[in-house]
Amino acid sequence: MSSLPIVADLLSNVAKTRHADEADAFGRTAFNRYYYAAFLSTRDLLIQIERGWSRTPHGNIPSLLEEDLLKRLRTKLKPLQIKGIVPDSRAKSLISQAGAAAGEMASILRTAYKVRVAADYEPDEKVTFEPATFRLATHTEAEARNWLLRIDRSKGIILNVAKEIGLV
Repeated sequence: MSSLPIVADLLSNVAKTRHADEADAFGRTAFNRYYYAAFLSTRDLLIQIERGWSRTPHGNIPSLLEEDLLKRLRTKLKPLQIKGIVPDSRAKSLISQAGAAAGEMASILRTAYKVRVAADYEPDEKVTFEPATFRLATHTEAEARNWLLRIDRSKGIILNVAKEIGLV
């Protein structure tokens, strides 16, 4: 397990105790670490499915999840259906589960990537602090803290499907 969520939580807590530029810097870095924790977990999934996907640019990963990953699952399922090993109804269920999970991961990563880019490259967009939390644009630190949990939940679903059909 990555230490990035621990680092992000620490940065988040420090940001809440600082003022002005320091608080902004710690908050931005917390968002960055939350993003990378989610990204690295996703990359781990992709490597398990197809090693060549390890170098996919960050911005392309959501579409890879929604398109290429599902295509890979369907391709692996087809001969199992033809041989009668996996009934059509089960195949549809597996693809549906994987599709929903991949869609969830893609959505999280699209949002997280935008927040990370703002944190890293848009210093004029300040982190705003509220009682007990902070936000960048419309995204709160609490939302960012949950990115990895949500990614890992969906990742588990996809891995279970991939294992069931013998892909991993």
